[in-house]
Amino acid sequence: MMMQGRKTGLIAAALMLASCASSVREQIYKSDATPISVAQWTKTPPQPLPVRTEDGLSLTGYYWPGDPGDPDVILFFHGRGSNQGVAARYAEHLTGRGDHVIVVSYRGFGGNPGSPTQAGLVADGRAFVAQARQIVGTDAHVFLVGHSLGGAVALHVGATVPVTGVVTLSTFDKLEESAPGGVGLLLPDKWNNLDAATKIHAPLVMMLGTADDRVEQDQADALFAAAGTPATLLTVPGAGHNPDMAQLGPLVSEAVGAIDSGAIMAYPVALPAGWSVRRK
Repeated sequence: MMMQGRKTGLIAAALMLASCASSVREQIYKSDATPISVAQWTKTPPQPLPVRTEDGLSLTGYYWPGDPGDPDVILFFHGRGSNQGVAARYAEHLTGRGDHVIVVSYRGFGGNPGSPTQAGLVADGRAFVAQARQIVGTDAHVFLVGHSLGGAVALHVGATVPVTGVVTLSTFDKLEESAPGGVGLLLPDKWNNLDAATKIHAPLVMMLGTADDRVEQDQADALFAAAGTPATLLTVPGAGHNPDMAQLGPLVSEAVGAIDSGAIMAYPVALPAGWSVRRK
C-alpha cells in the first residue's frame, strides 16, 4: 500500500508540474490560433507557403519571390503574442530589393495546429529554412531576422543549422533571468540566447531602441558580448519595443548586402544623428 501511495503521489506531482508548465507557456507565448488573412496586413499580399515540420505538423507561412538568380533569402520571425500577419506587415519592408522574403509561422499561432514550446518553435524555424533552400537552391544565402521572441527563435535556429547571417530586433539575453523574481526557476522554456549566440558561425547584427520597455540595454550588451565575431549592435534613440520597419528595413537590407560582400565591419555606412554603433 505504501508503494502504491508513493506511485500515486508521483503521478499527481507529475500531472501538477505538467499543468503548471502548460499555464506558464501560455504566458510565455500568448499564442492565438485564430486564422488570419494576410491581405489585411500587407499592401502586396505574399504567396501562401505551406511547410511540414520534422514532427509532422503542417504550417502556413508566406513568401515574396525575389529576383531570379538572387541567392539571398530573408526569413522573418515574429514575436510573442503576434502572428504571421503582423510579421508580414514588418517583412514587407524587406521586399523590393531583389531578395526573396519568407514569413515564418509557428505552431499554435494564426491558424496553425499544435502548441508552442521552445523545441517546437525551433523545429518550425528549421523547417522554413529547409523550405527556403528548396525554393532558392542549395547555394541560398539564408538570413534570419527576428523581432523580440522571434529573435530568440532566429538565434536558436541559427545555432543548429548553417545560415549566412542573423539580425535581431529588440531581443533579450535569457528569458529565465528576465522573468520576475522566482518565476524564472519555473519556466519550462529557458530561451538562453547567450548560449545560442556562442554557437552561431555567421555575422550577428542586433538593433535595440533606447525607449524599449521590455528589453534593457544591459541585456543587449550581454548578448553582444556573448556573440562571436563579427557582431554589430545598433542603438536607436527614442525607439520602443516594436520596430519601425520603414526605418529599420533599409538597414536590415544593407546588412544583408554587407555580409554578402564581406564588408560587415564597415556596416552601416551611415547612421542618422543620435544613433550609435558597436562592432567587434
